Amino acid sequence: MMRLLVVDDDLATCAAIKSFFRNDYEVKALYDGAGFEGEVRCFMPDLILLDINMPGRNGLVLLSDMGELVEAVPVFMISVRGGEEDMVRAFDLGAADYITKPFALAVLKARLARWLSRKTQGRTVILAGSIVDLHSGKISRAGAESSLTRKEILTLRYLLANEGQVLSRQQILGFAWGYDYDGTPRTVDNTVANLRRKLAGSDESASFINSHPGLGYSLTMPANSGDK
Repeated sequence: MMRLLVVDDDLATCAAIKSFFRNDYEVKALYDGAGFEGEVRCFMPDLILLDINMPGRNGLVLLSDMGELVEAVPVFMISVRGGEEDMVRAFDLGAADYITKPFALAVLKARLARWLSRKTQGRTVILAGSIVDLHSGKISRAGAESSLTRKEILTLRYLLANEGQVLSRQQILGFAWGYDYDGTPRTVDNTVANLRRKLAGSDESASFINSHPGLGYSLTMPANSGDK
């Protein structure tokens, strides 16, 4: 499960976020900036929600102090202040997005999911000997071409965005099909089987999508793979 760090002195906001995202993320909350950098390195979050208006070191100061960490962990600034100056400052410091309070949790969830999708969108990667365009879904392998379906593209993007982490079938269903989809986890199994077949062909040893019985799937990039 992905990890979400929420830094906000508003206890009600933290509690609401923790409750809403409990099935999607492992959520940890900090109520001030004390120990922020250490918590980022210890908890190793995949995403950070950082409030600007906090006593002591405010969110912009904390963002600035992250240094190179901001390149590794996307930070979504949240604030009741929607002024242009704060927004520009946040983006200059490396913020991934800026969300003005009050916000609907469903909208926040959609923006986080959109960021995860865009994280890999447009990239061309080499996987198990196949050249894959993650935008169009086109595959080139040994001179032959094929393509991925929309759901296969979304599933692959989600696995790539969470490389090395075990994702449950329900998480994959929620991301690729939507949480109101009235399907079964078997849908994910069939999609993963198709991905393996299309990307690795008949060479099962080249498969890079790992099965975890009772848990879900994870992706491990092969040694000869990467961005093209």
